[in-house]
Amino acid sequence: MKNVRMLLVSTSLCLLPKVVFAQSTPGALDDPALGAQSASERSAAPREIPIVAYTYSAYGTAAKTMGVQAYGLGLVASGQDRVLGGGGAVWGSPVDRLTLIADAQRSLMREFSPSVAAIARLYGGGREGFSLGALGKYKIDGFASGPTHDEIESEMEVGVLASYRASGWYLDANLIAGRGLGDEGETDGEGRLRAGRDVGSWVRLGFDGQIRSRLAGPRYLPNGRTWDFAAGPQVVAFVDRFYGSMTAGPTTVGLLSTDVGWSAMLSIGGVAF
Repeated sequence: MKNVRMLLVSTSLCLLPKVVFAQSTPGALDDPALGAQSASERSAAPREIPIVAYTYSAYGTAAKTMGVQAYGLGLVASGQDRVLGGGGAVWGSPVDRLTLIADAQRSLMREFSPSVAAIARLYGGGREGFSLGALGKYKIDGFASGPTHDEIESEMEVGVLASYRASGWYLDANLIAGRGLGDEGETDGEGRLRAGRDVGSWVRLGFDGQIRSRLAGPRYLPNGRTWDFAAGPQVVAFVDRFYGSMTAGPTTVGLLSTDVGWSAMLSIGGVAF
């Protein structure tokens, strides 16, 4: 009887490491390549932020991940008061090739502006190389608008997104068209561009900017122009699953005159799996 008990104990000790290993890495046992790919995607996910400041990534973010970002906005220009704003965003990818984004902010136009957007990756299966995507977005530019202050100014946007990644370099480009859903039917066209390079394993340096032009409807913005822009250098720092960024430079967005002002956007966020 004693020998039987010793045999059972010995057999259990031999099988225990195999059981623990099988439970902790089921994907790796079934498909080693799949396990390695999953680990690689998870380690790179904090760097794949669908939008840092102005420009969207065509890749979106990795499937089954979720991220959150809080940010502050500032505007300084001659002849008008300083403007402070900010907000927050949440994004996630319920399935591969689809990223959903919800954002709410007090914009530099001094309006509360929530929005929801979806990025669909149409081409490109990995972060390296070329990716092509489509954007659909619904946003509200202000409440209590109109002559009687009982209107909501809303807009639908659609766009084409392109991204390229290679050897630490990155490039994102967007072409976006938007149309107001009110009676005036404002139509805008936008171009957005982001480019730069990873410096080491935790810093990304580059440029991010946008330019917008009124195509139809009331032609002039509050500053008397038919166009506006915001652009500047951008630095993003990564620590584990968290990141912080700063984008600052010249702008005409939110200005009440034909001068050029200066804007800054500070962000902090993170990614959860």
